[in-house]
Amino acid sequence: MSTGGGYVPPPSVGHEIGVMFGFLGAMALSMGLYAVVWNMGQKRSAAKELERRKLLTEKGIGTHLDAPQMSTSA
Repeated sequence: MSTGGGYVPPPSVGHEIGVMFGFLGAMALSMGLYAVVWNMGQKRSAAKELERRKLLTEKGIGTHLDAPQMSTSA
């Protein structure tokens, strides 16, 4: 005799849905935090790059850095 018959629903559908939405909420929160940290890193990197360019320009080395880049692709 076979005992693995029909569909057996989970004991607590509400708990399963709660876990699912909890996971989605945690992922949204982690994405938001990552975006904030990424943005802070980008601002810090841009400030360092600006300072580097200023120092190079003062030395007379980096005057070409502000010129538009020409494409070499044919």
